[in-house]
Amino acid sequence: MKSLYITLLLILSIQLPAQSVQDACVTDIRDFTFTELMNEGLNTMARQLDILHVPVRQFKFVIKGHIRRHHFALNKGKNSVKKTTFRAISFTYTSISPQGDPVTLSGLVTIPILPDNKPSRMLVYHRIMAPSYTITPSRDIPIEAVLTADNTICVFPDYYGCGVTEGKPHPYIALNYHARCATDCVLAALDIVQDAGIALSDDFYTWNTGYSQGGGYAMAMHKYIETVLPDSLAQRINLRWSLCGDGVYKPINLYETAISRSNMGSTPTVYLQGLRSLFYAHSDCLGDLQLRDFLSDKAIETGIDSILLVNDDSLWDLVYRLDNRVESADPNYYFNPMVLDTNTSLFKTMAAAFDLDDCVEGWTPQSPVIMLHSKNDNCIPYQHAVMTYRKLEGKGGSVKLVNPSINKAHVSTSIIYFSKLLRIREDKLYQKLAGR
Repeated sequence: MKSLYITLLLILSIQLPAQSVQDACVTDIRDFTFTELMNEGLNTMARQLDILHVPVRQFKFVIKGHIRRHHFALNKGKNSVKKTTFRAISFTYTSISPQGDPVTLSGLVTIPILPDNKPSRMLVYHRIMAPSYTITPSRDIPIEAVLTADNTICVFPDYYGCGVTEGKPHPYIALNYHARCATDCVLAALDIVQDAGIALSDDFYTWNTGYSQGGGYAMAMHKYIETVLPDSLAQRINLRWSLCGDGVYKPINLYETAISRSNMGSTPTVYLQGLRSLFYAHSDCLGDLQLRDFLSDKAIETGIDSILLVNDDSLWDLVYRLDNRVESADPNYYFNPMVLDTNTSLFKTMAAAFDLDDCVEGWTPQSPVIMLHSKNDNCIPYQHAVMTYRKLEGKGGSVKLVNPSINKAHVSTSIIYFSKLLRIREDKLYQKLAGR
């Protein structure tokens, strides 16, 4: 009976009280034409970038052009994206909190609806940094949902602190934590698809991708599936490969690089957000230390300490909240000198906490991992990707490091990254990048 309710809900696309599907619970269903799906996604992207004070008009124009030129899989044969219903299903599922307690999280799955159609793949997409906790996949269609037209089931996990957990502190750089939650999200989405009576193709597989914050999360999920998840569940997901864009894979290396160069790049907020997240994800490793113990007297005097202690979107608006008083990229401006000395106990305590989310040590990738990273990234330095590549490939892993044809800054490269996804279908992209 439980499955029947969900099936009827999916078919009729009407809102009824959410019905449980094992650990999954459908909360909302929306149907879109392809044009509607694209426009919803473009609007979401524009709002995300606007919060970061990034001009969006030119990006929307470029992305829309790539979408219109893309040869989607559903444009072949008798199928057409213009004749396809794209169903967006928001849902909740059971996972764990950063403290290891049971928690309800949320996500989105998009599905192409065609008679007798069998989706051939699943995409797990980890979004860019969350500049606002109120813009989240379960409520706001991501632009990447247009890839559903490649006969793909697309899954978008909400990050902890977003969606149904809005108001909770967001553990920004807790990579391995998100990997567990995202995997639970994927399994819940597969349950929803199965209970809806949607059959999958015999050669169905999953690919996994994300950019920036999402790039690190994609790497972490790949590691989690290959090293932690039981074989029966890993086989159900059938991970084929991962594409990680300009992400952080070994968090402490990011800080070590900034210290050695006395330069935090264009986005010091990333480093402050990462430090703050240690108190949300790994406070048990920090003992009696407080956030201000890691900050310089100047940072506390300027008001950064107060802003970091507020759990809202203000951190991403740091410069504007402080009336443009914060312009320095020098870590000495922000951090206690003891943090900048890698031989001190304070630095070692911080490093031990960050190492709990190290996605470089302790494994050898079995399925291909492709890292796309711009040599001119002014947020996550290219050296970080090189270090990760050498470490993983040195173990005999199936890893490649690819540079965009046009090396741009961090935000601009995100557009290049997504354009690459649209320029060629996923199966062709896999063959091209993975050399298969």
